[in-house]
Parts: sequence; structure tokens; C-alpha cells
Amino acid sequence: MCHQVTFRLACEHVSTHITYCPSGLARGRRACPATTKQSIPYPPPSGYTLPKCPLPDCPFEAKNQAWDCCWCGKTWNVGGRCSCVMIGEGGTYRCEHICCKSCMPSREYSS
Repeated sequence: MCHQVTFRLACEHVSTHITYCPSGLARGRRACPATTKQSIPYPPPSGYTLPKCPLPDCPFEAKNQAWDCCWCGKTWNVGGRCSCVMIGEGGTYRCEHICCKSCMPSREYSS
């Protein structure tokens, strides 16, 4: 049987890897009906190495994994989504904007 592993990456994209069984290879590298599936969260458990983002133009990777949000202005986001928590109207709200081409790379920290 074939085995499919899907990794959630820091950039919020996913990378899927399939190991094909002889039946899947005979079908032209198409997963067989008995394929087992596994999802690996971010951060991954020990023993797993994350692959690189499959998108050649991933904005998060292009910004060296540290970026400033173009929606709310929060600096030094180090995950694929903005981590800003805003307070207003009696509640808290998360920005959660996903790093895009309009977001800027964070500048180096200077002390």
C-alpha cells in the first residue's frame, strides 16, 4: 500500500510526500486505493525533519522567516501567520494575516 505524509510548515503551507507501492507505481505514480495517510503538525514531533516549502516564491521564506505585517504593523513575526493580539471593544482579536508579498522583511535587531 502507498503511504502519504503531509507536513504543515511554519509558513502555513503544506508539503505532501507519497511513497508508492508497486500497484501505485504501475498506475503511473498514482496512489493506490489502500493508501495510508499521516499528518505532521508544526512544530513536528521529534524524529521528523520538515521539508522546505514547495512554493518557489513563498513570501515567508523570501523574508528569511522574519517579517513585519502589512495589515496591523506588528514586527518580527517568525511564523507564517501574524501573532499580533489586539484589544478593542471589550475583547481581544488576533490579526492572523498570512505573510504575503506586501509584508516587509524584519530588519536586523540592533542593540
